[in-house]
Amino acid sequence: LQSSLEPVILNKSQMLYAPGDVINHIYFPDDAVVSLLFDVDERRTVEVAMEGNEGAVGFAAYMGGVSSCNLSIVREAGTAQRLEVNSLQRFANQSDGLSGLLEKYVHALINQVAQSGVCNRFHNIDARVARWLLMTQDRLESNEICATQESIAGVLGVRRSSVTAAASGLHRKNIIHYARGRIEILDQGELHAASCACYGLMKRQYDSFLD
Repeated sequence: LQSSLEPVILNKSQMLYAPGDVINHIYFPDDAVVSLLFDVDERRTVEVAMEGNEGAVGFAAYMGGVSSCNLSIVREAGTAQRLEVNSLQRFANQSDGLSGLLEKYVHALINQVAQSGVCNRFHNIDARVARWLLMTQDRLESNEICATQESIAGVLGVRRSSVTAAASGLHRKNIIHYARGRIEILDQGELHAASCACYGLMKRQYDSFLD
């Protein structure tokens, strides 16, 4: 694929696709993180998946879709490799190894979307915030995350005050430190313990095809 990949810069809050947009390219993030969001109502959205260096954005086109059904927003700026959808389909048809890997990725992505739905419906906000921080840390490969309480509330589809209470609890226990839109994870083990089981289920699914 290397000769057909185009390096691009992804800026924070950049919209890659809106609902109804025709998908011409698939983005493979290097060190950026992208949120896949669905509308709740006219004022709210909720994150159903996040993609970083383990995945791809715009994959609905590879699976046979023509246009995007969700909003894809860059949450953490960075770089990515962009590939035309037709090129990926052509290469996959020529390589059983590549097509098999892409099928495993699709399975992991569907699992993430489904598990996010379960998590958003049944688990408390403290566990969901912990899960979200761990998932973001995995994709950034860093203990520092640039995010405000308001932006976290936006992707989780909850009130800012709920995120503030959850973050304050983690801060008091010295699990995280946050100030001025920057969160530092101090104790990953304790953060994992504070999360729901959804994080481990999602991570194992991705690890199974990445390994």
